Amino acid sequence: MATLSGVETGPALRRRLLVLSAATIVLALGIAGVSLATVFDRHLERRVAQELQVKLLELAGAFALDEDGAPVLSRPLSDPRYEQPNSGSYWQVSDAAGAVLRSRSLWEHRLRHDDPRGRDPEAYETEGAEGATLYVRERDVRLGQGGAARGFRLTVAQDHAELQALGASFRGDAVLSLAAIAGVLLLGAWAQLALGLAPLRRLQEQIGRIRQGRAERLAGVFPAEVAPLAASLNALIDRQEEGVRRARERAGDLAHGLKTPLAVVAAEARRLEASGEAEAAARLHEQVAQMRAHVERQLARARSHGASAAGGTATEAAPAVERLLGLMRRLPRGEDLAWRNAVPAGARLRMDSEDFAEVMGNLLDNARLWARGAVMVSVVPAEAGALRVAVEDDGPGIAPGLGGVRGESAAPPGEGHGLGLAIVGDVLALYGTALETGRSAAGGCRAAFAVAGWVGEEA
Repeated sequence: MATLSGVETGPALRRRLLVLSAATIVLALGIAGVSLATVFDRHLERRVAQELQVKLLELAGAFALDEDGAPVLSRPLSDPRYEQPNSGSYWQVSDAAGAVLRSRSLWEHRLRHDDPRGRDPEAYETEGAEGATLYVRERDVRLGQGGAARGFRLTVAQDHAELQALGASFRGDAVLSLAAIAGVLLLGAWAQLALGLAPLRRLQEQIGRIRQGRAERLAGVFPAEVAPLAASLNALIDRQEEGVRRARERAGDLAHGLKTPLAVVAAEARRLEASGEAEAAARLHEQVAQMRAHVERQLARARSHGASAAGGTATEAAPAVERLLGLMRRLPRGEDLAWRNAVPAGARLRMDSEDFAEVMGNLLDNARLWARGAVMVSVVPAEAGALRVAVEDDGPGIAPGLGGVRGESAAPPGEGHGLGLAIVGDVLALYGTALETGRSAAGGCRAAFAVAGWVGEEA
């Protein structure tokens, strides 16, 4: 199975729908063909039974006894096949001793009388000469007067092979007709799929144009079923562009903020070099060069990629927090604090893992600077479909709203330069939320934010 940008590519939707349509059409027409053949056979049998009844009445009307009491036909019967040997149409008159009169078409054969239903007035099947199957209809009559009356059985028969030939001919014609109908339906299904999937094909083409840089948005009129998808994709593009813009602003702020300190350090290195401290000056020059190279590299990466918010990804909060706590313990004052991870197992946030690490890293670092002895991280349910992440310490607390303004430092005097909580606010804004500050249960600072997420299996 092929992959496309990490996504497995299965069978084409059009092919699957076409195969399903073809299977449905063939199954439906197959059932229709069998049903039609069955109905035709039943109607044909009823028609033959009716014809046999007419022939039986004709035979009964023509059958009589002559002056000597011998059975005769008073007039010829209308079916000319009676005079053709083995024509498939037969009649016979029998008494207790056997056949007394019969059609020329029977030749040397006789009709059997083995109706298992006891001479039911309806037609039935029996075996004829040379293994043939016959449709038979019979009637008992009595001719004569008083005690001299004699009983006779009148029988008419039709060869079943004629019915089979008609049935086979009908089924052949039906197969051809149903095959033509199937072809038309398959063509219609193909046309329906081509027209129905055209908006998705147009959507795919426009996405390709965006990826190639030939368009910026999905444009055009889409059906009601596809329009929400196109709108969501446009919203995702807007959010990504906003993230890139913010990333470039942060990179520009960082470059601007480092420019003056680096210039001062470089000037100090030159002063040391002029005063004869060449070794110290060389070390400073080396560090300044590394910092400038690092800044330029990060600026280039920001210009080419930027940063975007998560698009349907989820971060498992508990292990991510545990990794950050491990880093905090190795920083100054970190080993002297009690770090508590109260995030429930299975808590997942609709947030990019890097963005979550940046937000939590800044909040935990701020708590490390302020806390007196303990820091706790917790995740609890908030409004429907959201979780609230909180970092609490036992320090002196923080003024409400301080963390949301760029340039205002939340760190103790001499530590930090006020960007940490401002960066947190920028990242959270990408997710439509904001940092909330207040007093913790221990009297220190509580920094919290709400973001979409769930605990356990996603609903």
